[in-house]
Amino acid sequence: MSSKTNVKAEIKPAPAVIVFGTDQDGKPRAATFSSEQVKLAIKAAQLMNLQILTVVPALKDWAAHLPVGRIYSSGHGFVPSINADTFDQLTELSNVPPATGLPTNWEDIKEGHLVIAREEATWFEAIVVSNEGGMLTLQWRDYPRQANVVRHTSAVALLNPSPTET
Repeated sequence: MSSKTNVKAEIKPAPAVIVFGTDQDGKPRAATFSSEQVKLAIKAAQLMNLQILTVVPALKDWAAHLPVGRIYSSGHGFVPSINADTFDQLTELSNVPPATGLPTNWEDIKEGHLVIAREEATWFEAIVVSNEGGMLTLQWRDYPRQANVVRHTSAVALLNPSPTET
């Protein structure tokens, strides 16, 4: 008679943030944490002098390949070692400048604003690097490794800011 073993597949929670950096020996480390652990992950990252990267939709598949971290009752976290190439990618992703606002019209577009720009048949969020006489240099927000592109202000779409309560 053969015995069957009941093996449960380990289900990884969807990553919400990535905690990463180097340890005291300079070794690269990174781990993902679920949305339920974000506050604790931020505290652990501060205690361990590590960085936090929010997992945007475009990064979910990439982040899913990172190890899952653990938070201990002491507030410290367990962040496993990673290879240098992955660490370099994380460092590059974390250097994307944050958007500083939404323009209300095309004439008001300035450095740091978030706009929507078309690449081939798809529209993507982009951060304005510069505006030289209506010619915008844009960095793709979710694809920082892609080269910057230049678009005229009339070729981008504006995001509608959330209505303010009165």
